[in-house]
Amino acid sequence: MPFKKINHVGIVVKNLREALNSYSEGLDIKVERLVEIPDVQLKIGVLKIGEIEIELLEYGNPELPIVKSLRGDRAGLNHICYEVERFDEVMMDLIKKGFTLVEGFPRKGVHGRIAFFIPPHSSEERIEILEVEAEDE
Repeated sequence: MPFKKINHVGIVVKNLREALNSYSEGLDIKVERLVEIPDVQLKIGVLKIGEIEIELLEYGNPELPIVKSLRGDRAGLNHICYEVERFDEVMMDLIKKGFTLVEGFPRKGVHGRIAFFIPPHSSEERIEILEVEAEDE
């Protein structure tokens, strides 16, 4: 089965520092790391609970076309990321099944190669598939 597990949940926030404080202080969840993706003006705070990560996403410019296509201009639950095997095969299969690949993908993400899709049943949803890069030993 190419879908292995849920890797993370993405949540768009207006203020990353405030959101990280709420999660770390209020929920006692440790911040694992902070990541920046400059070309989309994105700051990410990564938290982890068990096997699943929570990515708090703060976009610096919600008017960028890629940000709008990812619904990064709207605060709240943004996407669920599914870790997959055979990334290219899964990507093509989703397209054949009516999922729309978001423009600008696939590309490198925080954890490895990623692609975002709009499912055929809802233009309001986004799903992400991820091929995790092997960690350097």
